[in-house]
Amino acid sequence: MVEMIRTHSAIVLRPTPFEEGGLVVSFLTEHGERLVGLARGAKKPTAKWVSSFEPLGLVKVGFFGREQAEIKRVTRCELQHSPMTLGHLESSLVVACLADVFDRVAREGVEDDRLFRLLSACARCLKEDPSRSLAVLAYAEHWMLHLMGLLPHPRLCGRCGGGEAPLVLFTQDHGWCCAACTPVDPREALPPGTREHLKLLRTLPAAQAPDPGGSEAARAVTRILRDRLRRELGGLKSYEVLEKLVVPC
Repeated sequence: MVEMIRTHSAIVLRPTPFEEGGLVVSFLTEHGERLVGLARGAKKPTAKWVSSFEPLGLVKVGFFGREQAEIKRVTRCELQHSPMTLGHLESSLVVACLADVFDRVAREGVEDDRLFRLLSACARCLKEDPSRSLAVLAYAEHWMLHLMGLLPHPRLCGRCGGGEAPLVLFTQDHGWCCAACTPVDPREALPPGTREHLKLLRTLPAAQAPDPGGSEAARAVTRILRDRLRRELGGLKSYEVLEKLVVPC
């Protein structure tokens, strides 16, 4: 089988140390496909690309190898944009969470450019305003569930199809359920404003993502969506670190 060179615009996801100062790096290409490459000597101080493999960095990367090879050789990697902000712990933790999630969802041989557009927008927002990193994370979680087909539209109740009554419950079987058809203890019901917060998540761009801790409804929605995503993907160590070091919404 013929070996070939492929060049992509891509976002760095997970760099993993390899023998002799190398790295095995997963990338999300501009087409939304996950590719993995071996960068030999990338961790050596003299390496020309020593700073090119930061998570969520936008790079121009070249791969050499057979088309069907699981791991190709990285021949070049030029950093074009990085969301990392020195000294901002919260933003760095969110970068790790986003890289972890997208590394789990993206697939080799499967293209979905919506993944690239979403992650690229989030990375740029983190760079422009790292103080809003938790809002960016909640925004990404909402849209990731949507792209995975796991988040019903909140416009209509999943049980009765109504669109006027307040939402009071989220279930695995029916999605968002409203007060008109779903009896629920008021102490356990979703807070007022839940539907409105979900509308903001769906209609605003990443740069204007609503504050996940700005209201009781926002906090409830953030918890529900984050729990759903973590159950679906499982084993997200980056989220465990985030919970230990950052006050939850």
